[in-house]
Amino acid sequence: MKKDPFWVVAPLNRELTLKLASELELPPLLIHILLTRGLNDPHEIYRHLNPKLSDFPDPFLLEDMEIAVKRLIKAIQTRENIAIYGDYDVDGTTGAAIVYLFLKELGLEPQVIFPHRERDGYGLHPHLVASLKEKGITLLISVDCGISAYEACQVAREKGLDVIITDHHEVPEKLPEALAVINPKRRENRYPFKELAGVGVAFALLRALRQRLYEEGFFSKSPPKLKSYLDLVALGTVADIVPLFGENRLIAWFGLEELKQSKRPGIKALKKLTGLENGRLDTNSIMFRLAPRINAAGRLKEAMLAFKLFITEDEEEAQNIAEELHQLNTKRQQIEDRILKEALSQIEKNLGFDRLSYVLASEDWPPGVIGIVASRLQETFYRPVILLSLKDGLARGSGRSIPEINLYQCLADCCQHLKAFGGHPAAAGLKILEKDIEAFAKEFEEIVKARLDGKIPKPRLQLDAWVRVKHILDPCFLENFMKLEPFGPGYPEPLFGLRNFQVRNISLVKEKHLKFFIWQEGVGLEAVAFRFGNSIPETIKALAGNLEITSFQGRNYLQLRIKDLKN
Repeated sequence: MKKDPFWVVAPLNRELTLKLASELELPPLLIHILLTRGLNDPHEIYRHLNPKLSDFPDPFLLEDMEIAVKRLIKAIQTRENIAIYGDYDVDGTTGAAIVYLFLKELGLEPQVIFPHRERDGYGLHPHLVASLKEKGITLLISVDCGISAYEACQVAREKGLDVIITDHHEVPEKLPEALAVINPKRRENRYPFKELAGVGVAFALLRALRQRLYEEGFFSKSPPKLKSYLDLVALGTVADIVPLFGENRLIAWFGLEELKQSKRPGIKALKKLTGLENGRLDTNSIMFRLAPRINAAGRLKEAMLAFKLFITEDEEEAQNIAEELHQLNTKRQQIEDRILKEALSQIEKNLGFDRLSYVLASEDWPPGVIGIVASRLQETFYRPVILLSLKDGLARGSGRSIPEINLYQCLADCCQHLKAFGGHPAAAGLKILEKDIEAFAKEFEEIVKARLDGKIPKPRLQLDAWVRVKHILDPCFLENFMKLEPFGPGYPEPLFGLRNFQVRNISLVKEKHLKFFIWQEGVGLEAVAFRFGNSIPETIKALAGNLEITSFQGRNYLQLRIKDLKN
């Protein structure tokens, strides 16, 4: 019962578009695309299209950064035993890897810990922190977690451990009592960018540490090149689905280049396994090929497996880990399909299709996979969805939401039913007692209903403009169009609408994909519509699609990837 989107076309500011196009000597259509994404200053547009490494903000503008760096320098000078505690997803494992590799370059041998998704769940856990003192640890660095770790920080203090928290999740009113809490969302920050992923915050810590060590004459030779870490930083940033503008764009821009030429055996093995060793590598490659396999480690086994993939220098070990991740991902897909069928059955039999939210639970759903299924259900029904995995009277859950509903705030509004929760407006995790689920689901539905103010949410397809084929095939436009990449959340691919064209050579590929040529005013463009049914439509009056450059057998060519059709 997938919701059909309605099309909305971005308004055109003709006067400003033509003014900037003339000033910057760029095609008006390109300027219009940038304006719709909030870029309206000529200097800002130039920097956006021509990014430099020097554009990264001063990391010391982050609150507590000076404290963290001073403590780390002391630990480096006295060769203390340091532990790195990362989350079990791509963001957390890449973040832990860059901190580990950097400290190793400085001559240390940090220990690395990840919670187990099923045994421990998300977060910085007191029992794992308590065990560190016995291992001689005196300093703990969290990556992609810890912003609500009150009890764990208290345990660390009692054990004589200093804690540096690096996190990017929503900041609670009260901070944990750690030595330093580095989070760009803290209100006290003067840092210009708030939307870093966890690995991005960890990278800011490394930038600050390297800068201070350089100023103090620590390096007898050349200091470590942080640019070489950007392959992992980009991997974690894109996988965590944070907005790809501002600093995240810099990370993705330079990181994708590093990822393409990465010499890390693990990255090379995974690229080869997924067919990306010689082909085009972009944000979609990360989100749909690399990230699912890396995430499979924490979902179905141990996050340490992914971490080892990033740090190993042994090609045989890298190949073995990559193959194991691939097998785990195949298993994950099978489990995911089963859970999806069971969740749809629950909706059909017990809840119906007229609700504004869905809270579903089962003892047979592994907690490591339910987030993906929640996302698929959210896309299908265009409603906030929370799936819960039950065990021994306790449920661990994962939720996904729509743009109209801030999931984190909704959970905060009914937190009296919850044992714990955290996350973002679009995605969150929670813990709840099984006996409280029914009351929570009822209140959650009422909160969503109130926030929608009686309106039924319906997905929108935001078109940048109605265009002619000749406009998007213009050589000047295509040359500059390439500079718009990389695309991602918060900075979407341009979506063009076309009408008044001829359809030629239409065919059905593998009984579910459409392939045809759009012909208009003497020029043509190949188009492909994936998963658009098992029949050829009699007419196509309008279409919405993304212009993409695809690779096949070593050659690049243009095509329009169709998002929606109007018959």
